[in-house]
Amino acid sequence: MGSTDSTTPTHETLLSAFTVAQAEDITGRSGFVLRADIRLGKLTAYKFAGLWRILPEDLAAYRSKLVTPSRSAR
Repeated sequence: MGSTDSTTPTHETLLSAFTVAQAEDITGRSGFVLRADIRLGKLTAYKFAGLWRILPEDLAAYRSKLVTPSRSAR
């Protein structure tokens, strides 16, 4: 999650990434649940300036896993 290899986002990218509070608004999930999912590896996030930051593409991937396909009526 927070390693410093070539896949770590840049400083500028992390500045524009979502905070947990913003992710709460987007997903409708509580900050407690989001932080738990970060700890469990279900949501990719990076610790930056003391706050978790979530890249838009990581939040989109997380949200797509939350949506369950609806069954058509037979």
